[in-house]
Amino acid sequence: MSHNTIQVPSDDYDRFVDAARAAAKPELGKLVQATIAALREMDAVGMFGDVAARHLWDEYCWQLQEGPYDDDDMGFGSTSSNFEQVLDTVIAEALDALPRHALLFLSIYTRDDIGNDPDSIGSISRDAIASAVLERVNQIASRRNLDFIGPDRGNVIPMEISLAGLAGEALSDAGESSDFLSEYVDQLLAGDADDIAHVSHALLERYMELLREDEDGLLLSSLHDRFENDIRTLVLEKDIRPAVEDAVGQLQCTLDEES
Repeated sequence: MSHNTIQVPSDDYDRFVDAARAAAKPELGKLVQATIAALREMDAVGMFGDVAARHLWDEYCWQLQEGPYDDDDMGFGSTSSNFEQVLDTVIAEALDALPRHALLFLSIYTRDDIGNDPDSIGSISRDAIASAVLERVNQIASRRNLDFIGPDRGNVIPMEISLAGLAGEALSDAGESSDFLSEYVDQLLAGDADDIAHVSHALLERYMELLREDEDGLLLSSLHDRFENDIRTLVLEKDIRPAVEDAVGQLQCTLDEES
């Protein structure tokens, strides 16, 4: 085991242990979140077929819930062992950044062999801390709802989200909202600027089609009510003012010809 020894005061032993544990509890939570954040910053490998994993954290959660995948059918070796190595490295780097007193407090909080002897708590156990971090990371990973990235995400996501705004409302009224969301579910999951632009333009095109098909004028009326001032400004700048300027130009030409 990874142990380092540090001198611990023997006076008022119980108070020291209680204070150490109280200080260590939030620090352990920070280590857990830092480990998850590190996995989120790592690109997905793409090892699970039709799983829309956005980062390594998604893939780790998937293999934990759906695995293990240890037969090397996908050519990645034992995924459990590979992930264990990644987690060990990430947690070790996080522990390296902590001061010795924080490691001592975390050791007191996570070790199972702390007794009533002051001499028994003077050692730092990185193994105990790392094991506690991994246990809590796995608890979080095992509780995640992965239906949103699984093979059935095209059916799941449209049941959980909706499109607001006039265009979204128009698609919903036309009974097309779920189909639209299902068609673009992977772009919505990716969520970067290019994907958002792609989905937005597709939604705009369908909204314009619905406007053209709007025989009773309800969609146009809603558009006018929502964006009357913007429509006024747009029509003024793009249509009316140019038309007036053109009329003035025609008049000047006519006057010049008459002179």
